[in-house]
Amino acid sequence: MEKNIDLKEIEKKAWTSYFEDGLWDVFMGLMMLTMGIRALTDNVWFTLMIFTAVLVGPLGKKFITIPRIGLVKFGPARKVKQKKLVAVLIISVLAITALLLLPHSGLALPKTLISPIMAIWIAVVFSLLAYFLDFGRLYAYGLLFATSEVLWGLFGKPIGPIAHTVFGTVILLIGLAYFIRFLRKYPLPEEVSND
Repeated sequence: MEKNIDLKEIEKKAWTSYFEDGLWDVFMGLMMLTMGIRALTDNVWFTLMIFTAVLVGPLGKKFITIPRIGLVKFGPARKVKQKKLVAVLIISVLAITALLLLPHSGLALPKTLISPIMAIWIAVVFSLLAYFLDFGRLYAYGLLFATSEVLWGLFGKPIGPIAHTVFGTVILLIGLAYFIRFLRKYPLPEEVSND
């Protein structure tokens, strides 16, 4: 029994180390930051920067994280949790898509309700992500995203985009701090052998 507990602890530690590199934080920070700057400047190039944010995760994991800590295959319980997460995300995306399509169906919600509903949806999705991924920082990021959405809905431009830009910068800086700490904590194997 003790062996099973130890294995679960080892797997949990391996899973949480997956988020130590800060790349998820950098991705979310860049997404939010570029959305804010795009709305402030109305420059299409900032929309293209979102694709840069999307590439941060897979490329960073492949060329930076995996060479340092390796690749772990997780057990059935973790895989079930991931499948539940995917199901919840698909349902939530379908629900919010239906909500956004309501104005085109003649069943439009009052504009004053759209922003709070979006904010609640963002907070719930981030909370579910945080729970299923065992990634506590997502609770705080969800709150920042939701707050920014409310500010955007209440005050429009430039307050909403500024909130996105500021909060995105905060998340990005947190991600970079984790990333630097990760690089120091896990040098490449050849760097260790040279020392």
